[in-house]
Amino acid sequence: MDWDQIFKDVEGKGTAARQNAQKKEIINLLANSASEMTIPEICRRIQLSIPTGTKLINELIEERVITSTGKKETGNGRKPIMYSLNPSSLYSVGVEILMRRISIGIVDLRFNTVFYKRDKNFRIRDSKECLEYVKDFIHDSIEEAGIEASRILGIGIGLTGRVNIQTGIAYNYFRFLEEPLSQYFTRVFDRNVFIDNDTHIWGHAEKIFGRASDTSNALVVNLGRGLGMSIIASGQMITGGSGFAGEFGHMQFGDSNKLCICGKRGCLGMEVSGFALEEKFKMKIEEGESSILTRELDLDQLRYDDILDAASRGDALSILLIQQTGNNLGKALGNIVNLLNPDVIVLGGKFARAENLLLDSVRSGMIHSALPNPLKNVTLELSSLDEKGGVRGAGAMVFKQYSLI
Repeated sequence: MDWDQIFKDVEGKGTAARQNAQKKEIINLLANSASEMTIPEICRRIQLSIPTGTKLINELIEERVITSTGKKETGNGRKPIMYSLNPSSLYSVGVEILMRRISIGIVDLRFNTVFYKRDKNFRIRDSKECLEYVKDFIHDSIEEAGIEASRILGIGIGLTGRVNIQTGIAYNYFRFLEEPLSQYFTRVFDRNVFIDNDTHIWGHAEKIFGRASDTSNALVVNLGRGLGMSIIASGQMITGGSGFAGEFGHMQFGDSNKLCICGKRGCLGMEVSGFALEEKFKMKIEEGESSILTRELDLDQLRYDDILDAASRGDALSILLIQQTGNNLGKALGNIVNLLNPDVIVLGGKFARAENLLLDSVRSGMIHSALPNPLKNVTLELSSLDEKGGVRGAGAMVFKQYSLI
């Protein structure tokens, strides 16, 4: 199957181009159908003659794109054969590039991750050496996965920091490039590459196959080392005019005078984030507080993951600091509830491991700022996605670009 011709050359002239366009319509129809379809049903939906539709579908079957799934139950007469898209006919590559981790997954059309790899020792830098490492990591991982290259439609990348999804420009990292980052990777890997903010790809994941899949209005909070938000309104991801929507961590909050990495003071992320949790923990220890963690590691080695784990083991200081974090998050979320009236708020990121400790404190904080009516109608839930959620969301972004979801 020449996927480039199917998905890119649909506006060409001649019989081959017309048939490629018709095949693309069949693929898109089956990809977005909730159930299997018969040949007459497919032909009727995309206005093909039965002979033409049968010919094209048989070719797609030979190319392992479409598969038969049995016969349709009818009252009498000959039972027609049902067809659906073969989920292993096409793949996308999803990449998640965070401040302290890089992950990659190969995703099929049902969002199953057939290959996954990550490097927890990765540290992002705005340098040519870091970009070269990222390029090699993606290339080597695709080679290692052993997926037929012709069946990989494209690459989706979720990158920490500010990203313009329309232009493919990254504003915090790899700024030395003379072309947009997405254009650079498209040229390097010889396939289309789409780039968005890492929080947005988690939002895509929650909207497509996570806790926000059954609602049209949701907030997806990404609480890890930083703090971000995906806003889903009327079934659409709100990215804003330049793709910067959801910079929740840079809302001005409370009386904090801490200097943020953005250069401003008072940002919510300086009170609610993994980085803030680490800083507060260290400050409490220096003030004489105690914790089981001080017996297990040096403060220089401390990561917020350690504090989350310690809280699950009953460490009083860790529990207190996570409760404070959740309460502050809840107060900020209450204001967003008043503004946008969501049906559900999904709490994701590594902090979701704190489970009820986080949920209860967020609920408590929301009471302080949210109006009673919108608060009464919003559901607060923990993300059900595992660590692969980011790469699955990035992979899904590729399929969405081609109207396959």
